[in-house]
Amino acid sequence: MKIKSFVCALFLPLLLMAAGGLFSVYMGQDVNWDLLNYHLYNPFAFLHGKIGQDFMGAGVHSCLNPLPDIYFYFLFKFFFNYPRLIAFFMGVPYGLLAWTVYLLSKEIFAKTTYPRALSVAAAAIGVTAAGVVSQIGITTNEIPLAVLNILALWLVVRFIQGKSSKRGIYAAAFLSGLAAGLKLTAVPYCLALFAALLMCRKQFVLPIKTIFLFALCGAAGFLLADGYFLWKWYTLYENPVFPYYNQIFHSPYFDPIFVTETRFFPKTLLQWIFYPFYWAFSPNALVSEIPLQDMRFSVLLVGLFIWAVLAVCRRLKTLGERPLLAVAVYFAVGYILWLIQFSILRYAAVLEVLSGILLVGVIYRFVQTRWCLYGAWLLFSLLVFWYEVPDWRHEDYFDQAVVFDKKPQVEDNSLVFFMHLPSAYLAPLLNPKATYMGGFLYHPEDYPPHEQQRAEKRNNIQPQYLRYHFEEAQRQKIAAHKGPIYLISIDWPELVNDNALKRFGLQGKLENCTPFMTNWTIYSPRLAICRVEKRVG
Repeated sequence: MKIKSFVCALFLPLLLMAAGGLFSVYMGQDVNWDLLNYHLYNPFAFLHGKIGQDFMGAGVHSCLNPLPDIYFYFLFKFFFNYPRLIAFFMGVPYGLLAWTVYLLSKEIFAKTTYPRALSVAAAAIGVTAAGVVSQIGITTNEIPLAVLNILALWLVVRFIQGKSSKRGIYAAAFLSGLAAGLKLTAVPYCLALFAALLMCRKQFVLPIKTIFLFALCGAAGFLLADGYFLWKWYTLYENPVFPYYNQIFHSPYFDPIFVTETRFFPKTLLQWIFYPFYWAFSPNALVSEIPLQDMRFSVLLVGLFIWAVLAVCRRLKTLGERPLLAVAVYFAVGYILWLIQFSILRYAAVLEVLSGILLVGVIYRFVQTRWCLYGAWLLFSLLVFWYEVPDWRHEDYFDQAVVFDKKPQVEDNSLVFFMHLPSAYLAPLLNPKATYMGGFLYHPEDYPPHEQQRAEKRNNIQPQYLRYHFEEAQRQKIAAHKGPIYLISIDWPELVNDNALKRFGLQGKLENCTPFMTNWTIYSPRLAICRVEKRVG
């Protein structure tokens, strides 16, 4: 019987993981911009000891933690000739996320009249959110990190219900810190988890000791995931989180200012207050690089507002069970921190999957009959019908993950300069023993007049890139290099002119350039590799 129960317990997560994998295969091969730039290059550089040897091979994104991309990198290496298998296993984490959300939903609705049906409805509403679905099978890593954060919240909820000891909340802190260390976009959820923990503060025998150990376990998880890289970036660039918070660290490679992506922030007071309503009823790119539409957050905010008003007016005897309140507090704190720190919906995957639990929970607070089930599934149908999911770029499959029309040959001791992004995905495909360097050409004079407008549309000329001070270090690296030097550029020779080469102490001729393409050459008409020489005099 135990073996049978174990097999039954495994059936649902395996089924969900298979469904996530098959959906990922159906979507096509992931070729999003960040993948072509750093999601393949960063783990390659880490595993081949090239951090510190290369210089910004993927531009400033080279300073992001490579550990979340190790999974994709090994899939890419082992299943290079089977790209559909890569896509399948990249979709598996979505199934894990759906399962963990269901586990959390079961804890929340365990004492209701319809525990299983409400749990399924809550999980279904959450995991079909536009931002989450758009990231199935792609390399943004928000879905695997959401798995860690939902597991952490599940452990806290179980502690609130008296189903686990303090070890559970210490494990939750560790998981949350681990997620934040792997990708800093998860930091707000560490604070949200702490806020949820305070819902059960009366259960602490020694509250100060408990909170201290909770924070210590969170810090341990963070340092385990990111401690080495914080130290590495500090030794290389004098800023452990380069280029962020450079007003504190004063790295010479960036202006001493606070840097953040501001284009997705609300622009007016009304937007700050009602931001979810702005992307609820018509597709737009307010919170996403690609237009999307989703009503979950707006409907949820209305529900939570009514819930709070009735509680204040004492129309409800209680707000509800503490587990649901803990999730509501987690969501509220996480949402506020996400809004003021990022306002990019793909960073809010944790909040999106929690929206279903809270929506169903609010409905159940008011209607505790079978109509609650009807309402939950009607809401699910409306939300799924009335939304638009962005596509971060998928292409058809080929016999291999990356196919060249003519593969360039690069010697072991070469210096390869990626003069335009995204190109760094080529590094592990050309020669692991070469040295790689990258970055934008961000000076307007680097582009002929007829190309400047097209370059601006590709975001190759942005004011923020003028604040990076890499060129002197790049010139020094070029001057010290003893072997062959290659440039890899888009649209050669139109976009790289002699003045641009002169700034780096280089010179080249068109006859030394070889055009080539891959099935990932989707952000430019073509590529070219050019052998160049150091400028004399």
